[in-house]
Amino acid sequence: MRIALSLFLMLLLPIGADAKEPKIDRIDVFEYGIYTADINARVAAPDAAAGYRNVVTNVRNAAKTRTIPAQKGIQFGFRYKIVGSPRGKQVPVHVVTIFPPPGLSDPATHQLKAKSEYDVVKVIGQETFKSYNFENDWEVLPGEWTMQIWYGGVMLQEQKFNVVKQ
Repeated sequence: MRIALSLFLMLLLPIGADAKEPKIDRIDVFEYGIYTADINARVAAPDAAAGYRNVVTNVRNAAKTRTIPAQKGIQFGFRYKIVGSPRGKQVPVHVVTIFPPPGLSDPATHQLKAKSEYDVVKVIGQETFKSYNFENDWEVLPGEWTMQIWYGGVMLQEQKFNVVKQ
């Protein structure tokens, strides 16, 4: 009986090994600036400035710069890769965009927001993208914009952009 129980427990060991917790070492930024991209979908994100976030594909860097023109239709941000293990594992990250003072005020809700934030799942080792797109006139706010990526309550990456009037 003991031998059968021991064999059964040994068979379970590989199952626990596959369920190991992800370890995030850092986030590497490899590109930043002004982008163009195709918007494929909008996902509800109540804590985002406009109440949603865009899902984009065909991301193209139009200019490597941290100085962004304050103009409707401009999209800016950065491409990055989550470095850690196991490679290919999905991890939840918290994405924050901090707006310049006094913040953004959506005319539909009359609510002033100092930041936009949402949770999203990313993949360790896969290139990904964080951006902000000036889709509405009320979003175009000159000043310093800060984009952050958090994991497990720790900020792993921060990128700053200076939005300027033309």
